[in-house]
Amino acid sequence: MRDHLYLFIFMLHFSTGCIVSNVDQTIEITGYTGGSVVLPCSCADPQSTATTFTWQFEQGNGWIEVFENKKYRRVLFNESSPTNLSLLITDLNTNDAGYYMCLTEPNTFTYVNLKVKGCNVVENRRAVEVTGYSGESVVLPCSCTELLAKPEQIQWMYFTENNFKEIYPNEQITSHKNRVELLNQTSPGNLSLHISALTTEDQGHYQCYVSTQLAVAFRLTVLHAEEKPNVHTISLTTHQSSHQTKDSTTSQIQLTPQQPIPLYVFILLGVFFSVLLDDVTYSAVVHVKTASTPAHTHNDPEEFTEYARINVKR
Repeated sequence: MRDHLYLFIFMLHFSTGCIVSNVDQTIEITGYTGGSVVLPCSCADPQSTATTFTWQFEQGNGWIEVFENKKYRRVLFNESSPTNLSLLITDLNTNDAGYYMCLTEPNTFTYVNLKVKGCNVVENRRAVEVTGYSGESVVLPCSCTELLAKPEQIQWMYFTENNFKEIYPNEQITSHKNRVELLNQTSPGNLSLHISALTTEDQGHYQCYVSTQLAVAFRLTVLHAEEKPNVHTISLTTHQSSHQTKDSTTSQIQLTPQQPIPLYVFILLGVFFSVLLDDVTYSAVVHVKTASTPAHTHNDPEEFTEYARINVKR
């Protein structure tokens, strides 16, 4: 009698088939254009078997089968478990957004609301000004507002001969051949263009296109290398009084000035540091080398040193 009861329970369990988890509920999933996404679906009972099941996509007023499209396929995270009915969608685009239904044999189902974020760029009414120097490289910055989103198309255009012509990914002109590439190939939303070995002929107007409606404009100016501004640095040494501590504290920022720095600059710096230290002596030193006049018979530069000392007691 007990054996018959066990057999009846087994047949009843088998006949119920696969009842999906989250039955009659809606799960929200977010994906990004160009990427992949998994829509989860599985049997609530791990011992059950899904003899038949299907995924459908809502289109208009009805539902259509999705397995007829190669971009949709079933995912088996564990091939030994037939209860995993999840759906993998590859190469996402905005048209894939919408409602999906996982439907099993006993007419149980769960819904998935798929949201797909695409690539949008912030359009600018005025061209972005970028400056580069001949012989060096420059980056024209352009990116999607969602860095994980890949644009459905990307084109970089250069204005020449009274028309915009493509220089990436297709090279319609030879002037930029083998000198342009995307700055970051691993981040799908980073569309910035890297231009190497600049020449003055590269200057002009560029556009970053992600669609026919979205574009970012740039104006590139290329200067000669000798026009690049020099970097100035300043040297400041502070010595703490010996009656406070036996150690001395020195802070140095290296600087090679083109012209002598006015003495009042170091006086102001000394006053600033006096707010932080009680009894400090500041010694500001400027070493300046100037070229000799043509009348001299040797070419050694003249050298002189200016000192500024400030004693502050509080």
